[in-house]
Amino acid sequence: MFKFLRSVVFLVNILLAFVTLLGYQLCYSADIGHWAAGFIMLAMPAFIISNVVFCLFWWLTNYRQMWLSGLILLIGIPLMGRSFQFPSFEKTMLRGSSKISVLSYNVMYCNYGSYTQDKTTSLGIVNALDTLSADIKCFQELYNNDKIPDLRTIYKLTDTHPYYTYMHSAADNNEGQGNIGLAVFSKYPIIRKQEIFWKRNNNGMLLVDIAVNDDTVRVINVQMHSMGIRVQKVIAARESKDEAKVKAETRNILSLLKSGFEIRRIQADELGKWIADSPYPTIVCGDFNEIPFGYAYGHTSKLLQNAFENSGSGFGFTYNRMPSVIRIDNQFYDDTKIDNYVFETLNKARFSDHYPVRGGYLVR
Repeated sequence: MFKFLRSVVFLVNILLAFVTLLGYQLCYSADIGHWAAGFIMLAMPAFIISNVVFCLFWWLTNYRQMWLSGLILLIGIPLMGRSFQFPSFEKTMLRGSSKISVLSYNVMYCNYGSYTQDKTTSLGIVNALDTLSADIKCFQELYNNDKIPDLRTIYKLTDTHPYYTYMHSAADNNEGQGNIGLAVFSKYPIIRKQEIFWKRNNNGMLLVDIAVNDDTVRVINVQMHSMGIRVQKVIAARESKDEAKVKAETRNILSLLKSGFEIRRIQADELGKWIADSPYPTIVCGDFNEIPFGYAYGHTSKLLQNAFENSGSGFGFTYNRMPSVIRIDNQFYDDTKIDNYVFETLNKARFSDHYPVRGGYLVR
């Protein structure tokens, strides 16, 4: 009986190995944007952990059969670097004509919807976006309203970053009053901008060309379609023991995930065209709303280097809500023209539902 059960377990191990290899192919190639592929890529952390569990199981019961999951894990080592990086203590001397730091931060509308009930959160977010240091600051979901002194975000930021541009959810709203948008604030002159507004989620892409000393650097600030995961609603339904509501919320999450995969594929392809057409050293930053195994991340990685993978450390989780063990905020750069020497997740800034990320670069 034990031999039979072990054979069944090994068969499951083989099936897991096949699915994991399929997931590796989808993540590495990033050439299939179908929603079914999206679900497989989203499940990659679970597949990797399951292979680790199988390795431990075979080590305790029949170590000769560890080879399958062990091989699968070895093949996936480069991919695992998207999720975890060991801190580097070796300092590499880099040279460049211009040194810049870039901050990217989803500021959750500055919590304006709950401002009258919870000023502490709004003030904490505004203080962070103002005081966190960087030469170039890219914000997603920035809210500005000059009628509310605490939320005069543009006024506060332009004191140190006089050059800025704003893309908002209302047409012809050049000052961004009372609307949500993407924004770039810079200590250096912005000489050109271009934007795409994706109405469905009030998000999009904002491109700026910045004159940094004798160089021109292109920065693309992006916010892609939301993942649609609202775990709190499922947890609340379970706590209320309302099984019908649990099923409804679960179906809603799956439906939102499916449409999210399809929409982000289109958005990632648009971003890829902007990157490919850029004549300047390019940095892409923003809220990808997708874990590092997804299509958007993989597609962008084929064109640019990810700063976390180059100089980050640990897991670098950037989402400050449930599920909190994901990294969805990124910075990518053109490693043929730019060197990246530092990347950090600023997880002490806890007021928004995202943590800010900051990278340091040298333009060659």
